[in-house]
Amino acid sequence: MNKALTHRGPDEEGAYANQNASIAMRRLSIIDLSQGQQPQYNVDGDILVFQNGEIYNYKELKADLIQRSYVFKTNSDTEVLAHLYEAQGTKMFALLKGMFAICIYDRRNNTYIIARDRFGEKPLYYHWAQSVFSFSSEIKSLLENSFIERKLNHYALPYYFRTSLVPEPITLLDKINSLEPAHFIQLKDGQLKKEAYTQLHYTSNPPIQSEEEAIEYIQPILTKAIQRQTISDVPIGAFLSGGIDSSTIVALLQKNSIQQIKTFNVRFENQAFDESAIAKKVAKHCGTDHHEIFVPDFDFDESIFWMIIDQVGLPFRDSSAIPTFLVSKEISKHLKVALSGDGGDELFGGYSLFRWYQKIIQLKKIPPSIRTAMSNSFAFPQAIPGANDFSFIRQLKRGMKTAMESIEDIPIALNELFSREQMAALLGKKVTDFTTVSSFALLKNYPERAANWSPLRKIMYYRLKHTLPANMLVKVDRMSMANSLEVRAPFLDPDLFDASTQLADHLLIKNRKGKHILRQIMAKDLPEEVFNHPKTGFNMPLFKYMNDAFKALAHDLLFDHNPWPGFIPEVELKKIYDRGIVIKKDTSTISVFQTSHQLWMLMMLFGWARRFKIQL
Repeated sequence: MNKALTHRGPDEEGAYANQNASIAMRRLSIIDLSQGQQPQYNVDGDILVFQNGEIYNYKELKADLIQRSYVFKTNSDTEVLAHLYEAQGTKMFALLKGMFAICIYDRRNNTYIIARDRFGEKPLYYHWAQSVFSFSSEIKSLLENSFIERKLNHYALPYYFRTSLVPEPITLLDKINSLEPAHFIQLKDGQLKKEAYTQLHYTSNPPIQSEEEAIEYIQPILTKAIQRQTISDVPIGAFLSGGIDSSTIVALLQKNSIQQIKTFNVRFENQAFDESAIAKKVAKHCGTDHHEIFVPDFDFDESIFWMIIDQVGLPFRDSSAIPTFLVSKEISKHLKVALSGDGGDELFGGYSLFRWYQKIIQLKKIPPSIRTAMSNSFAFPQAIPGANDFSFIRQLKRGMKTAMESIEDIPIALNELFSREQMAALLGKKVTDFTTVSSFALLKNYPERAANWSPLRKIMYYRLKHTLPANMLVKVDRMSMANSLEVRAPFLDPDLFDASTQLADHLLIKNRKGKHILRQIMAKDLPEEVFNHPKTGFNMPLFKYMNDAFKALAHDLLFDHNPWPGFIPEVELKKIYDRGIVIKKDTSTISVFQTSHQLWMLMMLFGWARRFKIQL
């Protein structure tokens, strides 16, 4: 199991075993290079700790413990955890600012505790059956335990098809769970107890209403969040895409650094989403040591498909894992640690999805009969202004259809990859339970306190609770750690998140533009081009890379050597294959993104089943 994690920690390994357990880890040496080996112990040696990740506020925690007469032997952040547990017990987790998966073994009472960071930056999977508890940072490692059966979790499959995201704690593997962010598990006397140590929360009446007050409040907290994440005994650099989020991190990082920092941008040949020119301007404006990584026009190769499956350990829809892997591979040649802008959209309202959600909530105020009539009118698109714009018509149709959903189902519908009708055709009776009113209960498990949140905060919660840990952070963690590169996200600092919840909605989205307050804060520190160009993201136009190798792999997985023959009707597989391969432009009914990624999802599912020998 530990050998399978070598890429996450190529520098050294640590282990502990007794009659009750075997625990091991791999280390990427970043803090206290000479004495940071794990496990770390308390003074008496009866509490030991393993950790993947970083505790950014460990120096402040250590100073407090020293005042309380705790003695330290190293400068490791992991040793701080051993003493902090001795002082605080499980209350310690709420005090941590960092990204982490932690295992604590308390030998005094034979108790094991595992915990995961607040937003789910670091992964932690576990299996609990017949009094045997197994856990690991990655599925591939966990499945090296031959005790664990490799069976499909049929209950999770409809979640995968509907939105491509399986909500934590379940996974597509039966009896294998993902520990949710901000949770810990305590295992004692054969009993397992799971508990949240903090919760995401928004206020119904945010106290900060003016721009001036917001700037004065947020700016120092943002600056401190970035400074906090620069703790390292090795050099640190930063991703620089040219977007607002990464540019903000770079500008404030360089502004408060006495050394010139290294920044990295990737430029893809013949790509519409290339922002390298803006990244260059930002780097020059901020005075960084800038590196532009040129990636020749990507030609699909089967090996990168299998690499994604190996690293994620589960089917993974987001094809932007490919450029993320390529960028991480290049940066890792220069550095061990890089800061990114991940989380900026989630905290400060950057996604167009947020604006769509607000519009659809407004549409729901129209009586259902009128909404139905309006939706039916799209059968005659020539009567609608802008009818020649297929994307416009398709979005109108989807908007009206989504407005027919319940309030709690709208976020799911907005992220829909396969419709309920398509799922029924693919899965038949297997999907029946998911077409009822109680469908997707895990995904819409809003807390009672959400009743008074604004629509904007509700969709932001959905994104933070489900999309971020199950997609965005999976992509960044697995693709960077595959290259032994640690990526840190200052926007996901707990203090910064808490501060962002105090802002009124109009400080987040104004004049149909997201991240309004971030734009105001950074106006003097960044060139104007950063704020004026449209948001592009890091998407892959997958349909452009359907070369002969892609088509051959798709055909082999879906038809020639399907690992689950007959599980999905071949006639339905052929529809998805044909649409995915043939359609190269958006139509008024479906987007090329949807057709290409529906095919990619099936390839991922069957490729995963073959690679890991998953049984039905």
